[in-house]
Amino acid sequence: MFSDVTGVFDLIVFDPPFRWFTPRDHLENASTDPGYRALNTFFAAAGDHLADHGRMLIFFGTSGDVDHLRAQADAAGFTAKTIATHGIDKDGWHVDYFIFRMTR
Repeated sequence: MFSDVTGVFDLIVFDPPFRWFTPRDHLENASTDPGYRALNTFFAAAGDHLADHGRMLIFFGTSGDVDHLRAQADAAGFTAKTIATHGIDKDGWHVDYFIFRMTR
């Protein structure tokens, strides 16, 4: 996730795929992250690239596992605050989207 990144930043923005399963077709490639590999890797390394008083903005939705995202953030030493929400209903499903501000 950060293999080609050097430096420390005041702001990191991350919009990870929400779904944790293996994609079933090419369309799902952009919205899936099997086993949350990218999400877990991000949180394992983000602290090395975030300034002491920096913040991260993370976009995520309830079509994914929000509890897993929060657990990874907690384990990495970040505090999450919801700063925006938006819900939509489509095809009989309701999904809530969040923007989390995360700090140390």
